[in-house]
Amino acid sequence: MRICMVCHEASLTGAPKVGFDVARFLSESHEVHLVVKTGGRLLDLPRYAELAATHRNVETHPDVCELSYAERVDRAVEVLEEIRPDLLYVNSTLAADWCEAGALLKAAVVLHVHEAKVGLPAVFSQYAPPRCVGWVDLLVGASRATLDGVEEITGVRFENKLDFGIYVDADAIVAQSEMRADPPVNARGATPEGGRPVVAMSGLAQPRKGPDIFFDLARRLPRYDFLWIGPWEPPDTTMNGPTVERYRSRPLDNFYVTGLTENPYAHLRGADVFVLTAREDPNPLVVIEALLLGKKVVAFSRTGSSRVLLDRFGYVLSGDPDSKRAAEMLPAIVEGEGGAWLSRLAHDVKSELDGRNRLSRLRDRLEDLVRRKRG
Repeated sequence: MRICMVCHEASLTGAPKVGFDVARFLSESHEVHLVVKTGGRLLDLPRYAELAATHRNVETHPDVCELSYAERVDRAVEVLEEIRPDLLYVNSTLAADWCEAGALLKAAVVLHVHEAKVGLPAVFSQYAPPRCVGWVDLLVGASRATLDGVEEITGVRFENKLDFGIYVDADAIVAQSEMRADPPVNARGATPEGGRPVVAMSGLAQPRKGPDIFFDLARRLPRYDFLWIGPWEPPDTTMNGPTVERYRSRPLDNFYVTGLTENPYAHLRGADVFVLTAREDPNPLVVIEALLLGKKVVAFSRTGSSRVLLDRFGYVLSGDPDSKRAAEMLPAIVEGEGGAWLSRLAHDVKSELDGRNRLSRLRDRLEDLVRRKRG
């Protein structure tokens, strides 16, 4: 089976990493062609060397080109005419313009949705119209909520859909966590002295991820060190406004950032607690990654589907993300029981959410889809 995997970008973020991992796994048994709509550092990682050797960067992401939707579909058709895939796997609604191109070439079309319902209207207005989902033969979701969100926003009811959830390569994460990493720094350029509990959050600093909430949490709890793992300010992120201004004009000695990093796990290993401050995040991989590394993980019930996992393995605070309530609850969590139960928890999470079995089930579903499409 010849497969074309399309990712909207190759950044060091959750959705592209899932797409690259799916492509890498499928390449063990099928011919896989990787297409990215704009580049990124995932292509430089040794883990994806085989994919990088044959990938195509078409530079048709609306953020980096001025092509109209119709022109982007035409470009997608040109690429697919060269590849002639049996199956087109579109790994995000941010690349949904390729769904129409795949249908025109009579490929089986899969759309993998990582985006939450609240963000879908903006995606469909900026990147591809809602009618794109009408070309989809199989809808895959990062959670049941993402599947429901697509159906609600578009009005399309899918008979063929898969709640794929999220997964991780547990052994790779643990191995990378043991590597050396450059120390984070605060706004004064100082590094942590050690000996204090560390509270972490990870991601590209943007309003959706709640960096203002995390920064205010650090202000409220000066007896802990707070670590933002990932890009914090320009030029690595487009975030501007009051949070960045406060970070520079009213620096906190206990607030540290790593900047852009290829190995967040090495930093996450040193944390005691991970707090997901995102205002909306359907089912972020970092929650599982933190659990695998034996960390206490905290999220809010209205952030997304992480609450389902953390009802069993972590801590869920009710309502929307809020620094005041988090500051009231966090000391009991940071200073509460740890040790052996966290090791048992990490073992249970690995048994349930290590990716190979989940990817095998996805591969079986894709093979069945192509057989039926041919029939």
